[in-house]
Amino acid sequence: MKMNDLFDRYERECIPELQPRSQRDYKGILAKLRNEFGEKDPEAIKPRHIVAFLDVPKGRIHRNRMVTILSTVYKKAIYKWCVSDDLRNPCDKVERWPTKPRTRYVTDEEFHAFRSRCPAQVQIAMDLALLTGQRQGDIIGLTWKMVHTVGVPRDKWHIEVKQGKTGKHLGIAISPAVETVLKRARVMEPMWPHQYVLRTNPRNLKKKGQRYTPDGFRALWQRHMAAYCRAGGRRFTFHDLRAKAISDNKNLESAYLLAGHIDMKMTRRVYDRNIRMVEPLR
Repeated sequence: MKMNDLFDRYERECIPELQPRSQRDYKGILAKLRNEFGEKDPEAIKPRHIVAFLDVPKGRIHRNRMVTILSTVYKKAIYKWCVSDDLRNPCDKVERWPTKPRTRYVTDEEFHAFRSRCPAQVQIAMDLALLTGQRQGDIIGLTWKMVHTVGVPRDKWHIEVKQGKTGKHLGIAISPAVETVLKRARVMEPMWPHQYVLRTNPRNLKKKGQRYTPDGFRALWQRHMAAYCRAGGRRFTFHDLRAKAISDNKNLESAYLLAGHIDMKMTRRVYDRNIRMVEPLR
């Protein structure tokens, strides 16, 4: 048995369960792991080999991620596939490169300055990201079937979200601000088809009203962000808007629930980027 056999099984059984973008990323990482370890016997790989693999001058954080996936393959082989009673995970306890959480905070002025330069689709996506704190993939995947207003009491109106990354279900109340954004989305071109809250509007009539692909929306975002930066703006990512939604929330517990995080530590360490005011003892 070679490592390629384990990589093959992981790619066949585990990767299809991931989201499309994660599938692509994982396959790319597996290709690099195959080049490094593919022809080796799984029991022949020792912690010193992992340490040597991590020892690069650039791309250290990416190497961390590659080792994490390699470790996951070993865990599957040991604890699920039970390929050998003698197999040990060489990645265990190997010291990884230290990482620092992103600290970029998007101010209100930056948000509105960039938003004003964007088409309606990007503006609505930004508004929903700020108000709901959801990820890009979950926002571009919103359909009107997930917006529950018809036949529902006003105080029960909500957007039903199943987060693509975690699978967690959220019911996000439709506040007056969210309702206003949804109304704009209703009348946004193209008016038909109307399945998605955010819809493509290309010149090709056959492609109008479709769901944005992650790569398609990312390209649209990057094109307008590049123009914004050329005009003197400071770059930020769409994901930074999720952090802004959490950072601007006055109640950290509410921010944690809105984000749908499994652990409050993630909310505090990675996404809470603004100065949080606290009361003194006296």
